[in-house]
Amino acid sequence: QPGELRLNQRPSLRARTSISAPEDGRMKLIVLALAAGTAVAECPNACSGHGTCGTFDECICYPNWQEADCSGRTCPFVPAHVDTPKGDLDGSADALSGTSTTVIAGSTVYPHGTTEQYPLMVDSAGGSLTNTGHAYAECGNKGICDRGSGECECFPGYAGAGCQKATCADPTCSGHGICMNAQNLAAQDHDNVYNLWDAEVGFSCLCEPGYSGPTCASKMCKYGIDPLYYDDDVMAVRAPTARVSFSVGNLTGTKAVGDAAAFGAARKSFLEGTYAIKFYDAFGEDYETAPLSVGAKCPEVVAALEGMANDVVPKHGVACTMRGYTKSDKPVNGKGPGLQTVAYDLVFEENPGDLKPIEVNAYLDGERPTVYLADGNSTDQEFNVDIDVFPNWKGISGEFVDYFPSICHGVQFMVAKTPQNERTLGAAFTDSNSGLSADEEKLLKACLGDADGNADNNLEVYNWDYGTPNSTNTPHIVKLAPTDDSKSGMYDAGTFNLVWYGRANDNADASTNKFYFSGLPTSDTNKKFAVFPTSGVATVLATNKTAVTARFDRGATKVYTSYDTSCPELGIGHINHETIMNACLNKGDKVFLFNNRFDTADAGYGDGDGLTDAEVDQSATAGNMYEVVKVGVDAPSATTATTEDRFYFVVDKAINWDGSATAARSTSSSSLTDNGLNAVEAAWLSKLGDSATVSQLIGLQTIVKFDTSTAESYEYVAQCSGRGLCNEGNCECFAGYTGDNCNLQSALAS
Repeated sequence: QPGELRLNQRPSLRARTSISAPEDGRMKLIVLALAAGTAVAECPNACSGHGTCGTFDECICYPNWQEADCSGRTCPFVPAHVDTPKGDLDGSADALSGTSTTVIAGSTVYPHGTTEQYPLMVDSAGGSLTNTGHAYAECGNKGICDRGSGECECFPGYAGAGCQKATCADPTCSGHGICMNAQNLAAQDHDNVYNLWDAEVGFSCLCEPGYSGPTCASKMCKYGIDPLYYDDDVMAVRAPTARVSFSVGNLTGTKAVGDAAAFGAARKSFLEGTYAIKFYDAFGEDYETAPLSVGAKCPEVVAALEGMANDVVPKHGVACTMRGYTKSDKPVNGKGPGLQTVAYDLVFEENPGDLKPIEVNAYLDGERPTVYLADGNSTDQEFNVDIDVFPNWKGISGEFVDYFPSICHGVQFMVAKTPQNERTLGAAFTDSNSGLSADEEKLLKACLGDADGNADNNLEVYNWDYGTPNSTNTPHIVKLAPTDDSKSGMYDAGTFNLVWYGRANDNADASTNKFYFSGLPTSDTNKKFAVFPTSGVATVLATNKTAVTARFDRGATKVYTSYDTSCPELGIGHINHETIMNACLNKGDKVFLFNNRFDTADAGYGDGDGLTDAEVDQSATAGNMYEVVKVGVDAPSATTATTEDRFYFVVDKAINWDGSATAARSTSSSSLTDNGLNAVEAAWLSKLGDSATVSQLIGLQTIVKFDTSTAESYEYVAQCSGRGLCNEGNCECFAGYTGDNCNLQSALAS
């Protein structure tokens, strides 16, 4: 019909242009509907169900979701191993803004904004922090985030949910160690403390004895002595030594036993029981002997040591000398006199090196001591036996490296005990009356040479430093070793001594100068010694204004100091470090603790009255080198106000002499002002607090740091004796050397 449009008929131009009014209205509704539909269009992917649709059809993602449609997960943020700039985040194309400029605040990843350069480090109050790093970063900057799973794909060597752990290269440590974090590794090392940012995330292998390397995969080889070290008759080996002693303590029991007239209040007590010796080899592996009777003598002790597993102490490898064996004059249960003292010296001649000191295990049954005291009645026992183990009783302990390897040729002399009126300069001396000729004195001066590492202040044609205690804080240190015709054998090694050149009376003629030594190496005035100097630098920590001194008990390893000696030094910021002390101590430093009390009247050796005869006699055993294994500060105790006990360092072996003498701070320096202290010390005391007053007691012993960085050295105890290569635990000896540790020279090396 007219006006009706068929499906298969194209409308005419007229038909298309003559739409009726109702049809025009419907078209408008359709257009409006389309427009309305466009106005309410959803955000991308409906924000994936992990966010809400906000203004301008932008998703506002829930926490830990990101990207335009909130489909990507955010991976864990942890302290970054390495901080990195983020680049041009705002698209400015200009120079990157600094750390103080915040950009793209409110983003799904950085809701509080971030920076284009390195992260801005602030404290909780918003204050900027300097010298601070390791800002929080996704995957710790050591991994790539998988947006689908929200898990970090860590780079090799890193692990953890946020790649926060720097893992061991082999988590199993090749089956020969334990993978531990830095904090636990420090605790295993003499109970040290590690509190840096990566204390719990930095991991490394702690290898079992005999294995080394980052994964503990390398089996170590047997140690030995370089045969070329002792082929010269003047050389002697410093082998590990020990003095073991058992003695009767105070019997506190109250039971009446036997004849009251024989015992009573003054009754005797006797040693009984068994013990074992724990020995450590060069790798640190421990071995224990079979039980020994407390009354065992050297033959039994040697047999027990040589009978340990793996022949760790080889046959004829240890020398033993009895140093005490006393019995009471009263019978014990009708069995004869009771044992009261046992002491013997050990020298491990075939186990060279600076070994961990031996120990006595007197708890073979667990928690109950197996060495005890009896008083004639088997039912009355006490367990306070005095057991001492001194690994360097004669001032000699094992070493791997000799820092005094060169002899001063042409110089030999005897030593004598210093007269009482000269003991502020040393315990022993040598002069022309002791065999030191005028020519030998000149040679000795030239051999000693520089002492402080500064050749510009050397003196005389000999180009040397005097090293006198009143003029320098860097004395000479030498090894005095018996000459070939005076030593008792290959292991009669030398002892270390401070050396000064001067005279007791400053007003006397310079021709009275002589060489003084801190220790008396022998009471035999006919025994000759050779001199082994060093190019290392010895520094006394105390200055001529501040008494940096030490105190320690005999047999202890903990040394208490008058100030904090750690590096970097803590304390007064506006006073130069050099004004307070000449040097500070780090873990691994070498120190000497000679028996040389800080001079309360002058900056010399001993105190104003000099050393006593007893102190001179023990001075020879004080010349041992120690390694600092820990430096620390304790919290103030109940006795800090009277005796300084906060600052300390720990050495690697027991100290074999008593350095516990103390004096008030006000008597520790010659440069004290009228009120009892100088300005530097006053500032220190103020910093230390009210407890540190001028009457506070401090130690008297001088601390000498030995810097080996410039010292000539000879590592004569090493794997394969330094004369072969270690291959999977087996030594491949160089030509001319043989043995399982290459310590035998079979022919002239080619």
